[in-house]
Amino acid sequence: NRPSKKGRDIFGALVPLNEVWRTGANEATTFETNKPLKIDGMPLPIGKYTLWTVPKDSVWTVIFNSKQYSWGVDTEMKPMWDPNYDVLDVEVPVHKLNKTVEQFTIGFDNTTGDLFLTMAWDDVKVAVPIEEVPEKKE
Repeated sequence: NRPSKKGRDIFGALVPLNEVWRTGANEATTFETNKPLKIDGMPLPIGKYTLWTVPKDSVWTVIFNSKQYSWGVDTEMKPMWDPNYDVLDVEVPVHKLNKTVEQFTIGFDNTTGDLFLTMAWDDVKVAVPIEEVPEKKE
């Protein structure tokens, strides 16, 4: 789900810094690909993944995890993330925005000709480089 800011402080308050976040609200956010990809140059095989992040002041760690979880947090509100299922993690820089993004937003951006998975909320945006792995010619 896409939580809203609703006047609240987000990063460093509602979403703690330097801790794993479920990257949204309610269920764990999923990412699925039917083609092999490179995420910031690292291989990501075909599959369905849950997406977890570790927001920090200047960078975020973005984690692709192969386990499918029934919910994003447990009864103590701790992320259900199990690092034993991490397939890939990358660090990407934080971009400060001039305007506030009210509702947490995940999308794709290819306006520069390159493809990015973007996440934005409050005054923060991160962009994860994605490229399709070319099929091998036989």
